[in-house]
Amino acid sequence: MRTVDPEKHAAQRRAVLQAAKACFARHGFHKTSTEAICVEAGTSSGKLFHYFPTKRAIVLAVVEDQLQETAAFLDTLSQQRDLSSSLLDFLDIILHLASSSDERRLVMETVAEAARDEDVRALNETGDKLLAEGLTAILTEAIARGQADPIVPTEHAVRFLMMMTDGIFSRASVDTGFDPSRERASLRKILGETLRLSGSSGNG
Repeated sequence: MRTVDPEKHAAQRRAVLQAAKACFARHGFHKTSTEAICVEAGTSSGKLFHYFPTKRAIVLAVVEDQLQETAAFLDTLSQQRDLSSSLLDFLDIILHLASSSDERRLVMETVAEAARDEDVRALNETGDKLLAEGLTAILTEAIARGQADPIVPTEHAVRFLMMMTDGIFSRASVDTGFDPSRERASLRKILGETLRLSGSSGNG
């Protein structure tokens, strides 16, 4: 009986997923064919369908992967001693991702697909909830440590952070003259003053 090497299987599945992300970022979910993904991944259709039975399954896996990445970076931020710096680091991560045409196209494609596919919408809503809960936990702990003192209630401060995130991606997607990285100093200052982050001028 043929045995499957779990590490090799996971690596090959990951390679297909990364290839799919690249294709989806260039052409969108609906204009990307499984053949294009196979070419990008350097694999056969038989192997692709071994890991993902349909293209929709690949789309869902990509969205799930985005969710896992969100969970991972929120966990990393929450482990820092200076949570005021963590909140500024969160902004830097968003600006970095929005500065990548591939990353922002994939995010915006997911948002568009959520309006058409119930499962994608459910995953997207899970991601939003995960982000809100993670930011709330970080900000609440920062307040408890005396590292933040928002000018508005925590719930509204978190909503502001999420609207800021959505706005950065949206503006970068529709305005060719908008460079997220050039907004860093101003946005860090706004965030620092809105959350009244201790020990930070917002210019780090």
